[in-house]
Amino acid sequence: MCPICCTLLFIAGFLALVYVFLTWNFDYWRKRGIQTASSWPFVGSFPSIFTKKRNVAYDIDEIYQQYKDTDNIVGVFTTRSPQLLVMCPEFINKIYAGDFRCFHDNERANSVDKNVDKILGNNPFVLKGDEWKERRAEITPGLSPNRVKAVYPVSQSVCKKFVDYIRRQQRMASSQGLDAMELSLCFTTEVVSDSVLGISAQSFTDNPTPLVGMIQRVFNSSFGFILYSVLVNLWPPIRRFYSVPFFTKEAEDFFFDIMRRCIKLRQEKPEQQRDDFLNYMLHLQEKKGLDAAELTAHTMTFLTDGFETTALVLSHTLLMLGRNPEEQQKVREEIGSGDLTFEQLTELPYLEACIHETLRLFSPQVASRKLVTEPYDFVNKNGVTLRVNPGDVIIIPVKALHHDPQYYENPQEFKPERFLEINGGVKKFRDQGVYLPFGNGPRICPGIRFALTQLKAALVEIVRNFDVHVNSKTRSDDQIDDTFFMATLKGGIWLDFKERLSSSIGTTDVAQLSLSLIPSAFASGCAMCPISTALFVIAAFLALIYIFLTWNFNYWKKRGIPSAKSWPFVGSFPSIFTQKRNVVYDIDEIYEQYKNTDSIVGVFQTRMPQLLITSPEYAHQILVNDFRSFHDNEMSKFTSKKADKILANNPFILTGETWKERRAEVTPGLSANRVKASYPVSQRVCKKFAEYLRKQQKMAPSDGLNAKEVCLHYTTEVVSDCVLGISAQSFTDNPTPLVGMIKRVFEQSFGFIFYTVVANLWPPIRNFYSVSLFAKEVEEFFYDIMRKCIQMRRENPGQQRDDFLNYMLQLQEKKGLDAVELTSHTMTFLTDGFETTAQVLTHALLLLGRNPEEQRKLREEVGTAELSFEQLSELPFIEACIHETLRLFSPLMAARKVVTEPYEFVNKNGVSVQVYPGDVVIIPVNALHYDPQFYEDPQSFKPQRFLEVNGGAKKYRDQGVYLGFGDGPRICPGMRFALTQLKAALVEIVRNFDIKVNPKTRKDNQFDDTYFMAALKGGVWLDFVDRN
Repeated sequence: MCPICCTLLFIAGFLALVYVFLTWNFDYWRKRGIQTASSWPFVGSFPSIFTKKRNVAYDIDEIYQQYKDTDNIVGVFTTRSPQLLVMCPEFINKIYAGDFRCFHDNERANSVDKNVDKILGNNPFVLKGDEWKERRAEITPGLSPNRVKAVYPVSQSVCKKFVDYIRRQQRMASSQGLDAMELSLCFTTEVVSDSVLGISAQSFTDNPTPLVGMIQRVFNSSFGFILYSVLVNLWPPIRRFYSVPFFTKEAEDFFFDIMRRCIKLRQEKPEQQRDDFLNYMLHLQEKKGLDAAELTAHTMTFLTDGFETTALVLSHTLLMLGRNPEEQQKVREEIGSGDLTFEQLTELPYLEACIHETLRLFSPQVASRKLVTEPYDFVNKNGVTLRVNPGDVIIIPVKALHHDPQYYENPQEFKPERFLEINGGVKKFRDQGVYLPFGNGPRICPGIRFALTQLKAALVEIVRNFDVHVNSKTRSDDQIDDTFFMATLKGGIWLDFKERLSSSIGTTDVAQLSLSLIPSAFASGCAMCPISTALFVIAAFLALIYIFLTWNFNYWKKRGIPSAKSWPFVGSFPSIFTQKRNVVYDIDEIYEQYKNTDSIVGVFQTRMPQLLITSPEYAHQILVNDFRSFHDNEMSKFTSKKADKILANNPFILTGETWKERRAEVTPGLSANRVKASYPVSQRVCKKFAEYLRKQQKMAPSDGLNAKEVCLHYTTEVVSDCVLGISAQSFTDNPTPLVGMIKRVFEQSFGFIFYTVVANLWPPIRNFYSVSLFAKEVEEFFYDIMRKCIQMRRENPGQQRDDFLNYMLQLQEKKGLDAVELTSHTMTFLTDGFETTAQVLTHALLLLGRNPEEQRKLREEVGTAELSFEQLSELPFIEACIHETLRLFSPLMAARKVVTEPYEFVNKNGVSVQVYPGDVVIIPVNALHYDPQFYEDPQSFKPQRFLEVNGGAKKYRDQGVYLGFGDGPRICPGMRFALTQLKAALVEIVRNFDIKVNPKTRKDNQFDDTYFMAALKGGVWLDFVDRN
């Protein structure tokens, strides 16, 4: 193999392995009897994790909405890892509380290594089992009511400064107002650093310490950590030998240095001791012998859990109060004008209800992911029991529950009253398992009391001093940010604070430690280790593949044309790859979705943009009136004359003038006189066919005869006899190899299919590489047959007859055709006659068997006497039956035409789009044939619609809605010959047998999942009851 071939084979093999690796277990939940949400390669059930077009919470919400009424649980996939989405509140309450021991740990623990990430690795949220229990027991006393009360004066002091800061910022604010999240983060940074460490971050000054910036950096998700989390889901064993920290080395060193300085200062100045969290931690260090890393990690639990989350809740509570002036006024009336003691602050029910309602609408935790720690049985609504095992992951759709109208009336509205004690309070909803912003059960947020205190203190001061108004820059809906891992309003929250007091309030100087001496950054760096490099290369490669596969998915939208839903690699037609149903159903769905609003719709074959035509008028113009602009068939793009000599010379494949010349050569061989000349051969073969059926039926098992098999024996015999003047011995116990070879011709070559996929992904491959549809063995077999037939015909001139081979020999003499051209010309008759005619005959027999009344009408029409060629041509009902069969089971389910001249389509909305040479348009033949707009009761077999009295086939063909043989200049050249063989066979069968459908045959018309022509799934199994 040449280097290019080897490279392409390697790339193709690698892509195939990646695809198999990404999708092989997508039937994991179905095999266990559990419904599974739609999933795609690499992205799993949550494409928004990667597309970033919306927050992943909306993917979870959609799955929840789809299944909540029918199922308690539904299978999902994060990338390729199976996980279980639990939608039943009763089960959710058990997961958090009643059966906590079985769901002890959080999934995030899977992505965090204590040795690499010392800070996050020691956070109670991440810790597992007994270690969590021990660490939680150490931290909880530091967050007791007495300790929170002890730091309340600090909170009050910071809140006064915060009001001052807002006042100053509002005076300098532009028309866009103030960024509420920035303001809130300044507050939480100041109040948490003061309450926890006893230091000021100088957040309300023009020169804040580096702490403010570092806090913001901590919560900007590291690309490396996100990528690592993805890789862990793709290949869990990676955790055993590689990990990535959430906190960068710089951030870790920064916080260790802060802790070192604060501890040193506290120890050097015992007079500045106070009963805060740092003081508690120093006592704990003495008691437990904690080292610097453990002390820092413990303290960072207070810091990290207090900064970002509290700021988010505060900013969104201000947003909701700004949107709802009446609720804002109720809060103002509740808090009054005097300073509040800690006890008074804890007794503000309406303010607390406002915070809880905000947490419902914008829960920081949009979904909770729990690890199974002991085997557990879930029972679905349909009674199916599923056992989950340790290591499995359970997802709780927090946001979806919070917005479910089944539990919250008018869930999109801000109604704090629902959380008042008179209505059941928070406990009512938490006990139901539908209110979970802080989690629930033993692992409920340990800092809930501290966070609520800071929030209330801030809100009291702000509402007392300002009227909060929402700036017009803020969006009016509740859509959450596309990428942030916590729920925050997309586009930010921009507020205006209107002063309620005329007096100017100054800033209080407080003697506290300044962090101004802390360096703003730490220099750190290290060379990438080999594993890191390898992971980076893999990630980059996958990212490039993703970009390559999707970068032009906006091709049609940019041109003003609607575009069908598309996915990486599979494009708009996933069934080509999933093989779970025939790809024609993908086309039908797109047609149904857009036919009433659009004449054309953009689709993608893998990544190549193509245009699906939904207008019959355009379909007719493409095939007939404007044929010159759509001269060629798409299959020609994938066929090389050098690699595939037989197929490349078939008129269906040829392009331009070559097609015109070859068609002109072939057509006389299919003239009415030549078809008539071969009719006696057809009659003789039909007699043998009837005898063959009789013999086979006597030996048939209870599930009847395989109609496709017997029909293929007929077409092989009649076509080989009519075309070559030889018998394939198809009706004997020892048929010639021709029968088996014909079947091989139409077995879809994986190599050829794969080549067409690669050619759609990267069209330039066609310039230097090609794959043959016909195997070398098949090609040589037919060359040998042709050589032998020609030799026999020339050696026995007395056996000459006016058949197709005779015509080809005359053409050879006239045109000087070589052996290749002569074989390919003849193969046009053979290949077009074998499989397609057998398929149509099979399904015609099926439909007659299903419809005894039509079978009877047909029997009456054909009579009992031998029919001449002319009489056979004048049987309107039999021809109507064939056309109706071709409508229901059209061999060509979709026609793909190549644009050969620029052409303009005008959509129903008036938008025009120009297509250019090389573009591909798809005509959805099957969809048009089944459209009730054109065919009344389209699923039913009604031959009468094709009778001349009702307009005949021409009526539907002229409308562009009947394309069983195609239409226009490239209509099937063998149509006359095929109809003759079909009619002759049907006459003989209907005359001799009652056709009955065996119970093994399915009752609907569902097509085979993988075959390229319309064939009934499961096969057609018939019984032929001898009438003689």
